[in-house]
Amino acid sequence: METENFSKLLNQVVSDGKINFYYYSDPTSSNIELHHLAIPFPGELGPLDLPFRWHAEKPSEDLIDAVWDDETHSWIENDSQSQSALIAKLQASNATLQKKMESYEQNKEENKTTVAQLQRTMQTTTRMIGTLGANVAELTKTYTANSANQSTDSTDNGKSTIVDPVKESEH
Repeated sequence: METENFSKLLNQVVSDGKINFYYYSDPTSSNIELHHLAIPFPGELGPLDLPFRWHAEKPSEDLIDAVWDDETHSWIENDSQSQSALIAKLQASNATLQKKMESYEQNKEENKTTVAQLQRTMQTTTRMIGTLGANVAELTKTYTANSANQSTDSTDNGKSTIVDPVKESEH
């Protein structure tokens, strides 16, 4: 039965082209959209028929965050220091911080991977430097031994004398 009534009303509104807009305002809501919400309504309501917080007057286009003021019975600009405005700012700030935290966590994981790769590279480099150092020490030892053998002659008493290449060539 209700569906039939709704259908009749909808058909009447569509055929008449009669849709009125009323405006809902909840200045205490942290949801800014509820500060001034346009509501299409079939038919016309008198001032005494309007539901709580519904208003027939449209808010001015000049107002950025319009709310209904019960004292002046008109639309006014919402105070940026009101509780609802502060809550809305905090919610927006919280959303921004959450996005930054997600980005931070992602960067943290990427940095862990990079640090692990650097540590492996450093370990490999350290091993290579150790091997290179041992090879250089062995080469130095071999070179020193060969140099000592070539530049000294043994004598009968086990004493070494340095051979002068100039005197050697004269013989």
